[in-house]
Amino acid sequence: MKETNVNHAVDAERLPMALLSGQHPQPATTGSESGEPTGKAEGNQIQALLERHENGSPMVLPNGIGRPMRSFSPISGVSRLLKNLYLCGGSAASVAMMQQLGVTFVINVTMPTELTDTPLPASDTRYLRLPVKDNREANLERYFHEVADLIEEESNGNGVTLVHCVAGISRSATLCLAYLMKHHRMSLKDAYHHIKDKRPQVRPNVSFVKQLMDFEQQLYGSRSVAMVYCHALDQELPDLYEPEFRTMEQLYQKFRRNIARR
Repeated sequence: MKETNVNHAVDAERLPMALLSGQHPQPATTGSESGEPTGKAEGNQIQALLERHENGSPMVLPNGIGRPMRSFSPISGVSRLLKNLYLCGGSAASVAMMQQLGVTFVINVTMPTELTDTPLPASDTRYLRLPVKDNREANLERYFHEVADLIEEESNGNGVTLVHCVAGISRSATLCLAYLMKHHRMSLKDAYHHIKDKRPQVRPNVSFVKQLMDFEQQLYGSRSVAMVYCHALDQELPDLYEPEFRTMEQLYQKFRRNIARR
């Protein structure tokens, strides 16, 4: 792996970095339905939860269903995961913020159609862009080792790394999890809870969690996270997300009972 001085970009065969430009996406919004029959309204609630799950959005639970969870939208804050590691969404990655935190290395995990290149706080700031989509087909695992090593290298030199994607929920969180697993010898479960404590809105998509499970197996020969079946989604989910899918199950069962009464 070699480092070039062109745009102060980290360049490697398996870490394709490109200076790409795009537009910041508009934040997604959701609305609520009212005045509908109970069965239809609950069906819409389930559908909304499923859509938010597929899109990697924070879960907002209906009143009176399960344990309330906070909504974090729009996401503008920066989360300190470790002394030399920060995680945020694209809108928070400002020059002023990075100068204040002493950021020396920026990792941008977005497609060019989502965000422009991250503004850098200094001419010698290292910059890596990984054009990866946040969907079930994306392969982020191929970058785990190299990115984790780059973050560790920066930390060992007293540098500060900022990792961001669009919202600081899925892609960037996944890379931070891989780093904690490899260089801080955390299990996936412990790493997830560590980051969740620092940034409650994190929730990598299911495919990325499976890739992290494989990474953990590769590192330690065992897995701390299991996949469990969710009837409401008709698919398997990581047991890390049990509080969320438990609520979906409650909605699903209530919906079925109401339909059966008709």
